[in-house]
Amino acid sequence: MNFRFLLLLLISWPSVSDEISLVFRESHFLSQYRHEIYINTGQYVYIDDHFKLGSESEWIPNTPVLKTKALNTHHQANLINRFIELGVDDWKSEYPESDIALICDGLSFTFYIKSDELNLYTTGGCRFPPNYEEVRKILEDL
Repeated sequence: MNFRFLLLLLISWPSVSDEISLVFRESHFLSQYRHEIYINTGQYVYIDDHFKLGSESEWIPNTPVLKTKALNTHHQANLINRFIELGVDDWKSEYPESDIALICDGLSFTFYIKSDELNLYTTGGCRFPPNYEEVRKILEDL
């Protein structure tokens, strides 16, 4: 069994009411780095995967950093409240809304959250919703 399968199994496990199910992915067009954050059944998993630039300007794969933490219902409720304060519940389903003439060679993201108070699925490439950076920072700093 590979790591990705186990991680997907972990996040797909049924959750208890009042708990968050969350998936946040951010990656670069050329896969130079990716961030993935998952929350399910009170478990927080953060994967930070970057390539490094070698002395001769070649890309060198690096072992991803993995951070895990248990989140109680109080932490999860605070997280939802902070997202609502930042207007996440008003985010559109896609950024930009039209990809006509868009050349995306930068960051793309996927953000899914389901709780009793907030239910959202949004994606984007090279365009981001309001307060995106604050939301990303909150998730990374858990």
